Amino acid sequence: MQVSYRIAYVALFAMQMAAQGESWNAVAAIPSGTQIRVAGPSTGNIQGTLHSVTGDSIMLDSSAGQETFARQQVTRISVKKESHRGRHALIGLGVGAGAGLGIGVAADHNCAAKSGCFFGPNVSKEIFTPVGAIVGALVGALLPLGGWREIYKQ
Repeated sequence: MQVSYRIAYVALFAMQMAAQGESWNAVAAIPSGTQIRVAGPSTGNIQGTLHSVTGDSIMLDSSAGQETFARQQVTRISVKKESHRGRHALIGLGVGAGAGLGIGVAADHNCAAKSGCFFGPNVSKEIFTPVGAIVGALVGALLPLGGWREIYKQ
């Protein structure tokens, strides 16, 4: 029984080491010039632009200058995701236009006989739809951008 536990432990340890090597390969595949964040127990979080990666270290340009970290010092590496501001603005435009149209339909509901309208029939739809679209696009453009994606964890 003891032998089988030891074999399982050695196999698990070997798989863990192989997985760590694969994730460092993901770090090595990052193109230079990419915004990254490196975390370590003694360094904290350092953000900068990737300069180069070797088998045992990573070098980045940060606000403090060019810094090199040994692989053993690094506990986590994250990559800045690309911004989706345009996509968010387009989604906001569509949602805002739909909401504005709904508000306009509700406001124009009493205008069937032109008795309860201030401006006339369909004017509320013509006003609220583009206003809603503009507000929605602005809100969409101001949503948080890409964020960070963790690619290496020790």
